Amino acid sequence: MGRHERVAELARLDAEGLVVADVGCGSGRTVRALLDPPPGAHPPRLVHALDHVSALDDDLLADARVRSRITDLDSPLPWRDGELDRVVSLNTAEHLGDPVAHLAEVHRVLRPGGLCVLAHSDWDTALFTSTDDQLTRTLVDRFTAAAPGPGRSDGFMGRKLLALAASAARRGAGWSVETATSWADPHRRFDDGSLAWKVATGVLAASQDDPVLAARASGWMEELRALAAAGQFLFTVTDVAVVLRRD
Repeated sequence: MGRHERVAELARLDAEGLVVADVGCGSGRTVRALLDPPPGAHPPRLVHALDHVSALDDDLLADARVRSRITDLDSPLPWRDGELDRVVSLNTAEHLGDPVAHLAEVHRVLRPGGLCVLAHSDWDTALFTSTDDQLTRTLVDRFTAAAPGPGRSDGFMGRKLLALAASAARRGAGWSVETATSWADPHRRFDDGSLAWKVATGVLAASQDDPVLAARASGWMEELRALAAAGQFLFTVTDVAVVLRRD
């Protein structure tokens, strides 16, 4: 079970006719998991797929159960008070200008008793098989601090989710913490497009302002590829998820 399926399972689709929102949906992998939930759960009546750009896969755009919404995620959410039964969010909080205000907005659009699944990778925990542990630690530390990519980022966001909920409560958005869980899925692939390759590419980008380190990082990337080809490569990163119930 991957991270998207785990998030869908944590959403507790335990009744028919639920209306769910995936905030920061990307191409829609969590949307797919919600529409095809584990045995005993009920597919939502409607899934709102919300993001700041249009990246949702074409087949999901054509699915009558899916509503694609494009909006600035730092703006108020485009739903009425209490309109949603569930909200899920994976790897979105780090890119927000005010994630506490955003979580207060999630509280507003959920019905009383509704659930929010707030999940995030904690990039400081990224693990790569390598023959140079010290270099790997240096590169991961640099990546976590810089977290290169579009807009804002926070490589330590996974460990901050409970604090976000507490801060939102102090702004009047009361939550009950149902569960807090974490997992680290193993990945052995390092071909272009794999998760390990994507994260390593970010690690490489974070070293580019230091020519000496950048050269070593390029060699590190090639070593990872060789280890994967020899069947000796492993990558993991810890994902953290908290399930919050709206008071």
